[in-house]
Amino acid sequence: MATTAVSSTSTTAATTAATNKANAQKIMTSLGAGSGVDVTSLAQSLVNAEKLPKETELNTKISKNDARVSGYSAVMFMMTELKTSFTALKDRNNFNALATSNSNSSAFGVTTSEAAVTGNHEVEVLRLAKAQRTVSGGLASASALLNGGKAMTLSLKVGDASAVARSITTRQGATAATEATSVTFQNLAVNETVTVGGLKYTATQATTAADVAAAFANPSSTPANGSFSGSLTGFAAASSATPGTLIFTSDTANANVTDLTVSTTATTSPILATSQGAAATTERTTVTFKDMAAGESITVGGLKYTSTGVSTAAQVAAAFSGLQAGATTPSNPLTGTFTGALTDFNAGVTDSSGTLSFTSTTATSNVSDLAVFGSSVDISLAAGKDTPQGIVDAINASKVGVTAQLVNTGDGSATPYQIILSGPVGLAGAFSINTQYGEGTGSPGLTFPSGHAANQVATDALVKVDGISYTRSSNTLTDVVSGLTLNLKSTTTSSASLDVTRDNAVLKEKFAALVTAYNDADNILNEVSNPKSTLDTYGATLVGDSTVRSLRQQLRGMVSGLSSTPGENIKSFAQMGISIDQKGVMSLDDAKLETALTDNYTDVVKSFTGGYNNLGTYSTLSAGFAGDAVKKITSIIGSKGALTTNTATANTQNTKYKADLEKLNTRMDSLLARYTKQFGVMESLVGQVNSQKTSLKSSFEGLMAMYTKA
Repeated sequence: MATTAVSSTSTTAATTAATNKANAQKIMTSLGAGSGVDVTSLAQSLVNAEKLPKETELNTKISKNDARVSGYSAVMFMMTELKTSFTALKDRNNFNALATSNSNSSAFGVTTSEAAVTGNHEVEVLRLAKAQRTVSGGLASASALLNGGKAMTLSLKVGDASAVARSITTRQGATAATEATSVTFQNLAVNETVTVGGLKYTATQATTAADVAAAFANPSSTPANGSFSGSLTGFAAASSATPGTLIFTSDTANANVTDLTVSTTATTSPILATSQGAAATTERTTVTFKDMAAGESITVGGLKYTSTGVSTAAQVAAAFSGLQAGATTPSNPLTGTFTGALTDFNAGVTDSSGTLSFTSTTATSNVSDLAVFGSSVDISLAAGKDTPQGIVDAINASKVGVTAQLVNTGDGSATPYQIILSGPVGLAGAFSINTQYGEGTGSPGLTFPSGHAANQVATDALVKVDGISYTRSSNTLTDVVSGLTLNLKSTTTSSASLDVTRDNAVLKEKFAALVTAYNDADNILNEVSNPKSTLDTYGATLVGDSTVRSLRQQLRGMVSGLSSTPGENIKSFAQMGISIDQKGVMSLDDAKLETALTDNYTDVVKSFTGGYNNLGTYSTLSAGFAGDAVKKITSIIGSKGALTTNTATANTQNTKYKADLEKLNTRMDSLLARYTKQFGVMESLVGQVNSQKTSLKSSFEGLMAMYTKA
């Protein structure tokens, strides 16, 4: 490269000198002939005589450095590719190339990671994770007013239903009732008997059901067709409008007593209908509250408490304590705010445990249960927005995790529209929604029938692997079998067999990629250092470069000799079927590698990785062929490596050379301007002399003419 540069510079200088000499000769000839001189050409020739040798020298240096940068870039790229190939084999987990065999792929899919290990597993999919789906009742249209055009509020709770109200226990109310039993007698034959509450009737002749009933209605008299024995206890008989039927009423009022016993020796037994007795009770509901976060609310019997901070269960119970139905909304407690009013129930007094009882205002009656529900968010709908589409838009805009859509079923009914609510997958995505109509009529209102056929309950996935049950909130299970991801699709009726085996084909592909990357790196080092290389752009760019020689030595050292962490039987590349010929070309014996992986898998792993995972590049531990190579290449291509520093040096030099060119051009431009000015003055003087010459010639010619005539 240096010889070529000098030769090129000498040739250019000789050419310039010849040109300058020719121009000078031309000028002399022109002066002698008295013609005009090309002063511009003269000035440029003189400038070029000084400029071109220096300019050529600087451009030659720049070109040489540009070539070096290109060469370093090519080497850097190939070394990076080699590092990538070594990295694919540097960790113990990189060798866990596994294949799976699944006997029930329609129930679950399997993907492996580098952390997977070989083995056999029995898998049962007992339940899939599902999202809650709740479907509304039929709606007339997307724009139908559901609350008479008035504002309304949706209270939406996402998550465990016990998040606000941990538990609700209701004792149903009941009015006082005395137990009574209706007995419909049957015909009796001679000597057949029927016993009611201890009183036995024996027929002495065929007796109709009506006669039997008449006899029990008046047991103190002697019946015409039979006889009594024993006595009726606990009940008294009364007539009935139905022939052959008597009503036996308990002697103990307003109580649920032992049922009336009736037996017979006849073929057909009497028909009994018992109305159980009950003491008068007033309905009561016990609510056990739970701690609440800011923004959460709980509504009890129409009175809603919204927490403004963190409210303990005891504080929430205390806020409701002692409130009476229909009373003015109570003063807001320090921990929250109240809206609405308590209806149909009165609150008891808290015992500071977070539990409070609410008693119905209607005594001794079974009334509608106290409505208690929690909410994570209240969705307010302005007047006129109480439409199915408005509700869907508001729920989606709230971004609480529940999505809504409005569908037209086209079922031909007057109410073909339905709102479908869907929560997040898994039990934690369960939600509840309640509607508060405020000042509106709530007509026709929004309902979500619990028995809708399309409803779906939120569930967690449940799988059994090798006899152990796992519950997860997703159908993608990454932490059940180490290194495996199970993608659940459907439940199974029996165990499926999952076999995880080693896949040597994948490993051999990694080794083949390493051989290719090594040969590519070695080849580029040959090309950039070969003065006769025909490779475009990069060939012969680093001839004689000491960095290239050093890299070739380091490259060969990465794959020669024994591993820094040898196995018992596998210690070298050659023992794994990888060899390098006299020209430095690496090759792979596929059969030999297959044997090494099959018979000495552990040794191969140790020789390449040292048995480590994710060992850092700055670790001083021996890391096997691949681990050590990655550390070395990282240093070579790093910011302090020779390739990077040499490239930076070449670029820095070029910056200086280009600055020198700029200075040279500036100085030569100034010199050209000076020469042009000087030669302009010269041309003017020559012009004047030529003018005088012409004038004198004319004068002389005139004189000669005069003398000639004379």
